[in-house]
Amino acid sequence: MELFYSRDVSTGGTLLDAEESNHCVRVLRHRNGEVIHVVDGVGCLYRCEIVDANPKVLQFKILERQEGYGSHPYHLQMAVAPPKNIDRFEWFAEKATEIGVDIITPLFGEYSERKVFKPERVERILVSAAKQSHKGAIPELEPAARVCDFLAAHAADDALRCICYCDETASLGVEKRPLTAVLREAFPPAAAGSAASSPRPVILMIGPEGDFSRAEIAQAVATGWQPVSLGSSRLRIETAAIAATAAVYFTFDA
Repeated sequence: MELFYSRDVSTGGTLLDAEESNHCVRVLRHRNGEVIHVVDGVGCLYRCEIVDANPKVLQFKILERQEGYGSHPYHLQMAVAPPKNIDRFEWFAEKATEIGVDIITPLFGEYSERKVFKPERVERILVSAAKQSHKGAIPELEPAARVCDFLAAHAADDALRCICYCDETASLGVEKRPLTAVLREAFPPAAAGSAASSPRPVILMIGPEGDFSRAEIAQAVATGWQPVSLGSSRLRIETAAIAATAAVYFTFDA
């Protein structure tokens, strides 16, 4: 089943934009009267009939609406430092969308090699990946933030907040624990089955090539973030971010 995206359909809009219209009519050769499926980017799937197969502005009418299409039973925010090679961050954004993520926040740390982040291409990748993996919701791409500002903004959150890094934490008086163990403890399987019990949001932080600085780690620990490890292997930023995303996914969907 092919999916098309309309940001306006949730508020009564019945048009596809030029890019989606061209793909639907010129590439896939859909015609008037045919049924197509449209997602709104916030979780719903719409079964629609084409009224005007205009390759510049296709018009449709809504036949049926399905909520929670392709949803996952958790809320995950991934705050990840974009590496110097931005293609690697784009790969992470695509794969995390396929697995299941709700918010992606690019981070700039003290040791970040990349100092500029342009969101336009990543936003297009998120839309494409959501459609390809049959999800009604498209992850939100937040504006890039400095690590210290991000930590301050989430200091009082009720979310399960975890920070992944390579440095040791003995000097900070806190234990670095495996992410999988932390997730199992926070979200034990429900007594009635394998689904996890009512989850609170999860926020995971992945640092830059040079890791988080000692000052950034200390700020995180002081405001209640749990230091976690992703195993003994030294991972690239995007690999660590995908491993963490998958750990949350399997906690709830295994």
